[in-house]
Amino acid sequence: MKYLFQIIGILALIIGSFIYSDKVSLAAKNSDSLLMEIKNKSDNYIIKPSEPIINENTIIPGTNGRRVDINRSYNNMREIGYFNEKLLVYKKIEIEYPINKNLDKFIINGNEDKKEIALIFKVNSNDNIDKIINILNKKKIKGTFFITSTFMEKNNELVLALLNEGHTIGNLSDNENYNSPDFIWMKTIITNASMQNNYCLAKNKNTKILDICKNQNSRTIIPSKIIEKYPLIETKKYVKSGAMIAYKINSKLENELINIINYIQSKGYNLDSLEKLLAE
Repeated sequence: MKYLFQIIGILALIIGSFIYSDKVSLAAKNSDSLLMEIKNKSDNYIIKPSEPIINENTIIPGTNGRRVDINRSYNNMREIGYFNEKLLVYKKIEIEYPINKNLDKFIINGNEDKKEIALIFKVNSNDNIDKIINILNKKKIKGTFFITSTFMEKNNELVLALLNEGHTIGNLSDNENYNSPDFIWMKTIITNASMQNNYCLAKNKNTKILDICKNQNSRTIIPSKIIEKYPLIETKKYVKSGAMIAYKINSKLENELINIINYIQSKGYNLDSLEKLLAE
């Protein structure tokens, strides 16, 4: 019994020394000049979140903010011993009303504070998109392809390759019939293969499409414009921050796509996938 009490006493001393050391370490850390400098400068790097613009059943997404993670930033800079803003680590400040809590609303634009535009290609069952893909790859741009279930069946490997390369795949179900069971199996493949969100496309405020897609945890977009006949001329009318410009696949688009891309970039906009455009 005496031996047991001796062991307990020793363990208590060890644990107590650890607690004391931690307290001393914390006190030293709090008085550290580098730590104080990070704390004092941290407010200069805060980016406040921007809430979405919601108007009845439409939404334009907002953006999350950020603040400095003081402890992780301190650990990054402690080895070099001085403040370096490149070594700052940030914590996300999340917006209150993200898109995924507003699936009952049509997304009509990307965030207007970002100079970004998404090019969307509506792909019918028998369309060949090789030329479109080659142009996007040449220009190092990620696109968005809304495809039918028949196209997915015929081009399964191509669709998976596009997802792996960072393009967004949208869901047109069975020729835009979202009541079709094809919608759900397409959603399952797209989300499991890439972890991207599932997107539905509506030409107007069709609440039937919105309800079906909401119930399947999917986002519904209405493009800024769906262009068929005069791609370059029509595109120029809709170039603005957050625009989602959709095109039907045809030879006219294939011939003018490089000029479309060059025109948009000349106006100072970045081109990216729908997934990136709507990222909060």
